[in-house]
Amino acid sequence: MSAEHAVPERPRAGRARDAAASKQALLRAAQELFGQKGFERTTIREIGERAGVDAALIARYFGNKAELYVAAVVAEDAAARMPADFRGLAQITHTLVTRSDERGPGPILQALIRSDTSPEIRVAAGDRIARRVVEPLAADLADRDLDRARLRAEIAVCALYGISLGRSLGWFEEIRSVPKDELVALVTEALSALATPAADEEPGGVPGDG
Repeated sequence: MSAEHAVPERPRAGRARDAAASKQALLRAAQELFGQKGFERTTIREIGERAGVDAALIARYFGNKAELYVAAVVAEDAAARMPADFRGLAQITHTLVTRSDERGPGPILQALIRSDTSPEIRVAAGDRIARRVVEPLAADLADRDLDRARLRAEIAVCALYGISLGRSLGWFEEIRSVPKDELVALVTEALSALATPAADEEPGGVPGDG
């Protein structure tokens, strides 16, 4: 067959598989390094080396480091999503404390607490926590006809992330050293008032509303 009648070469399936594997490797490496070192201290080169691929592929697949960070947060969100039936305060407390013990402050939490986080990344991180944690808890509280369910949920989540952060960073000896199950029970007990109507509160009403 002459060159002018040659059939154009079709993209090989192997190339698509290799590209998908490289992209996934970069995501995993980014999740690990951002979780360990934070956004600013992690370099593009380190991510490429950890992934075992050319760091230049980050620009091709993600655009830049900030966009890779957001993609890594989204990927972590999908891989570590709260169970579909997640609702209660005890479950969220157990989940957050367990993850803190196993992984330390992850990239989502670091994005919220670091002063040098870009506004785009901070907004993305806040949105993830709202969807994964606050909204399911608020739905549970609303189902109990509690007043201001969203505010109660946000207070509980702020307290839980603060406790988890203090435990992982060793701020206080007792919180750092107490067994996980005991800490979960104590925190759940302490926050239970947020999931319980006040004595003078009618279901769905405002405290003290006569």
